[in-house]
Amino acid sequence: MLKVSLKDVISYSHDQGLPLGASAVLAVAIFFAGSLLIKMRYARLRNIPGPALSKVTDWHLSLHDLSYDRNNAIFDWHRQYGPIICIAPNEVSVATLEATKVIYGTSHRWAKSDYFDLFKGYNMRSVFATKPYEAHRTKRKLISAFYQASNIYTNPNIEAHVQERCRTFLKQIQNGKAVDVYALTDRFGFDIITNLVFGPDHGSTSIEHDCQERDILLELKQLQFFNLLRSRFPILLGFVPALLRQLSSNFGYLSAEDKLAAWCQARISTTIKDSGASKAHGLLQILRESHTTEDGIEKPLDRLYISAEILDNINAAEATTAVTATYLIWRLTQNPLWQGKIRQELAALPKQEDGSISFADVNAGAPSLEACLKEVYRLHPASSGRAERVVPRGGCELSGVYLAPGTVVSTSVVALHRDESIFPDADSFLPQRWLNVDKKTLQIREAQLIPFGYGGRICLGKALATMEIKLLVAALYLKYQTEPSDITSQASMRQCSTHDAVPRGIACLVRCRAITQD
Repeated sequence: MLKVSLKDVISYSHDQGLPLGASAVLAVAIFFAGSLLIKMRYARLRNIPGPALSKVTDWHLSLHDLSYDRNNAIFDWHRQYGPIICIAPNEVSVATLEATKVIYGTSHRWAKSDYFDLFKGYNMRSVFATKPYEAHRTKRKLISAFYQASNIYTNPNIEAHVQERCRTFLKQIQNGKAVDVYALTDRFGFDIITNLVFGPDHGSTSIEHDCQERDILLELKQLQFFNLLRSRFPILLGFVPALLRQLSSNFGYLSAEDKLAAWCQARISTTIKDSGASKAHGLLQILRESHTTEDGIEKPLDRLYISAEILDNINAAEATTAVTATYLIWRLTQNPLWQGKIRQELAALPKQEDGSISFADVNAGAPSLEACLKEVYRLHPASSGRAERVVPRGGCELSGVYLAPGTVVSTSVVALHRDESIFPDADSFLPQRWLNVDKKTLQIREAQLIPFGYGGRICLGKALATMEIKLLVAALYLKYQTEPSDITSQASMRQCSTHDAVPRGIACLVRCRAITQD
């Protein structure tokens, strides 16, 4: 930080031709103005514990953003300063379930912060990017029924397609050779959500085909790290990507979001032109049949809004599935004992004609898989951790601390998930903590497990992600055992505080060996 003394100001002003007296007055004015500004910034959250620098500048937090460890830094501060801390001049982080219920609960209806302005598509706000609570709820109603577990888990067409994508996934594996499960699970999630959105005739098949979609998906992951800069310097970086792309083709990934947006628009147009697509009743068709009410008059949804919603759903669904499935496979690769437990449970379940196991049976009859998945949700939540909300008019008291209106607040999911009083030995992968425990302990732990968010804005895709991941892992470990490769390491699998919480190496190579049938 640049430090300028009163003497420096007086000397500089005098050198510029100002009388000494005027220079002194200017210096004093600048000094007091600067002091007042610092006091004003500090005073707002002066009663809240936290790093001293966080009270007067957000650069302290920016450095952790740029090193991709924001979430872990905030977690460390919570361990040092307590359950409610100041992380920037107008930002607070909390680490208690009680405060989380207030921030995200349906009764308080806090708006999202300006951080969500970054996620507009086609200059329109999808459900995810909508900040006011009521507007968000209105939009959410349009698509919530589509993603409810009662629809996802009982629709035979959805499960049939997921099972088919699982079989295609396994065909990409060569016995004894390493495979990048992060790339494969990313394509797996993308193919499933595009099928759900556009229908079977217009969904992607990126698992088995070398196509444009594969390139876009990889570039989106590379873009995650640059986008941390964009969230800090949105105006400056509005034009930088175009300049960098002109300088070198190596920066082509900076246009990944534009490429996905163009791909999405083209696929929407193709689907709409297909008269038979309406029979599939995908999400696109549901939105096209929906209406909004303005001044008592029903109107069809704006075409660009529909496009923004489709784009956001596709982007979010593939990212969440890929990160969670990848970390689950990686953790199981490091823990062959749990591979064996899961395989033993799956082997006891009834098989369908094609050799697969139904989701209903996997979901109900594989407790070790459920426990391992919960433990991965706990250790590797697939989100940025920036579910920011704004304290409404009148202010609010959280954990005995008053927060003024306009204060930006979020829950540290990492801190909740690694609370030693709830999860002993919290940094370790211990699926047994979810098995053979008393009912009360299990309820307490499940209440504090919030990888999909909390309250009225919980992630809509939870049921779909659960089906995808469980069926994929079941299919994989019935036929293969996975072993570590020399390429993937703890360092390359360090989860970063990007929007989609990607692994640092943007890859996860494991070796697959076919199970020998006795």
